[in-house]
Parts: sequence; structure tokens; C-alpha cells
Amino acid sequence: MKVAVHARSRKSKVNLRSQMFTLSNAKTYLGRLVEKVSRGETVYIVTGRRRFVLQEVPEIEPIPMRPAGYFANAYSQAEIQEDNRLAKASVIHAPKDLE
Repeated sequence: MKVAVHARSRKSKVNLRSQMFTLSNAKTYLGRLVEKVSRGETVYIVTGRRRFVLQEVPEIEPIPMRPAGYFANAYSQAEIQEDNRLAKASVIHAPKDLE
């Protein structure tokens, strides 16, 4: 009886202490690279001749809600009527035969 011997695939060892990673390796080790970035280290991802920097983005503060009537005094009644008239005229209506 013959035993099949499988050739071991040679995985190249990736040096996670490096700053530069190929796109394929970056996808494989993304979690570890994110941890490096969170510690303040710079990580470059290279694909072809293009290079990208993986970096942490600061949290975005939410936009505060405006209270009701906040813009009540921003426009005069004449300006509101003019804007409404122009907006109504700019709408493209469907042809009558399609309705």
C-alpha cells in the first residue's frame, strides 16, 4: 500500500515588526495591524506602485440637534414664498399620458 506524501506548502513568514505589508498579507493580518496602529505605529500597505497608510481616525462628534423654530427668523415671509415658488416651478412633472 502506497502512502501519499503531500508536499508542505511553504508559507513565507511575515515580519509583523515591519512597517510595510503587501495587500495580501495586510488582509491576512488585518487585526494585528490594527492593533499596531492603535499603539501609534505607522503601517503602510503596498499594492503595485501604490502605497496606502493605515491610520486611526479620531471619533466624530455628533451634530447637535437644533430646537424647533431655530431657523424661524432666518428668512422673511417674502423670501420663503419666493423660494417655494421657484422650487415648485423647478419640479419635472410626469407626462399626462403616463398617469
